[in-house]
Amino acid sequence: MRRAAIVLLAWGLLLGVLTAAQAPFASVKGPFGLHPIEYIMLGSASAACLIAGLVVWVLDGREGDREIPRTVADGSFATATLIVGLALALVGAGFGLWLILIGAGIAMLGAGGLVREGRARRHSQRGMLR
Repeated sequence: MRRAAIVLLAWGLLLGVLTAAQAPFASVKGPFGLHPIEYIMLGSASAACLIAGLVVWVLDGREGDREIPRTVADGSFATATLIVGLALALVGAGFGLWLILIGAGIAMLGAGGLVREGRARRHSQRGMLR
């Protein structure tokens, strides 16, 4: 299962494309021209992501064909709900108490969902041990 490496490789590839897109502007002089540090930093970030992705790809491939049961979900709607609620509550600090309370309510729904997911995970693990 090499899905973890795909994210790093895709991000490194995107950063590499953005670095290459800067090449036509390298000859522009003045305040709108590129400084070497700009494409060196972006290219270095691209290279670091690609190298890390390749390392993860190789290490993930060493696992072989044995499939270990995963108890962690790939995506969690409850986590996203919690984060959106917290962000809304923080934004509400500038808009008033009404938005803070709405954000807190959404965050509580997300926290409740995480508790439910944790209980379901423990229940399924007990079922696998039998």
